[in-house]
Amino acid sequence: LMDLSAQMDPAATAAAAVDLNIRLMRWRLMPALEPEKVAAQRCLLIGAGTLGCAVARCLLGWGVKAITLVDSGNVSYSNPVRQSLFAHKDCIGGMTKKAPAAAEELRRIFPGAEARGVVMGIPMPGHPVGAAEVDGVRADAEALDELVQQHDIVFLLTDTRESRWLPALLAAARRKLAVTAALGFDTFLVMRHGLPP
Repeated sequence: LMDLSAQMDPAATAAAAVDLNIRLMRWRLMPALEPEKVAAQRCLLIGAGTLGCAVARCLLGWGVKAITLVDSGNVSYSNPVRQSLFAHKDCIGGMTKKAPAAAEELRRIFPGAEARGVVMGIPMPGHPVGAAEVDGVRADAEALDELVQQHDIVFLLTDTRESRWLPALLAAARRKLAVTAALGFDTFLVMRHGLPP
């Protein structure tokens, strides 16, 4: 008898379809691509807004499964039309945190995703820290350093330069590849830094 249970499992079928899609991209576009190496990368996304949602979806499309999103914000009513991992239901009540909601949606889209959301503020230069907040800011900086160490690539996808400063320093100090993407009203920037090419 033949065991066909793997073909009956929707999660296994989805994983096989993703793998086939990546092999087809390699065959058609980049014969030198090593999809196993791309898929094995552990990606840290600082920011789960417009850029974070788009980058997370693209990473899934390239077979990356280990994705951690960091954001302290809540999903607001203006977000779902621009941020593909949120829906109107996420806005109701105003208490849905972006990072866990985005990670949950990635797992819903592809059950093989190892996505997690971390709710954390990013310490920023120029932002005053009161005496009562010092321990929390220090804890966030240490937690951010731990996250950078646990990942291979750090994507800096936040709204401000100040919020990208500490993660960029940590990525450089820990010899991690960092990619910054930033949008303006009429401009954009994508910059690779960290490890040499």
